[in-house]
Amino acid sequence: MAANIREEIRRLQRRKQLHFQPQTNSGDSSDMEGPSSPSGPSGSSLTLFSHNTSGKEKPLFTFRQVGLICERMLKEQETQIREEYDKILHLKLSEQYDAFVKFTYDQIQKRFESAAAPSYLS
Repeated sequence: MAANIREEIRRLQRRKQLHFQPQTNSGDSSDMEGPSSPSGPSGSSLTLFSHNTSGKEKPLFTFRQVGLICERMLKEQETQIREEYDKILHLKLSEQYDAFVKFTYDQIQKRFESAAAPSYLS
């Protein structure tokens, strides 16, 4: 995920739609490792900036914020997919159970009908 974000940032930089401004003087790039990095500074080393026609740049999101946003969106999407899957699974299991009950009922009915019919041997 972090690689995809970096690739998108590079693409936007090439198109001159996105600019970076370092917030600290240290060359620490621990925030670029993504949300799975064990620890990092509380402030991000890079901030994303929007390109305004007025020439004034204002920060949008830090890499850490982008990672957290992506993580939250993925969790929400996963939850939605799980709920949809559970709903469909429940529906299919219900249909399968109904078919089983109908089959069992039909089999029982056939046995009673054949047992209740008089036989020419008796």
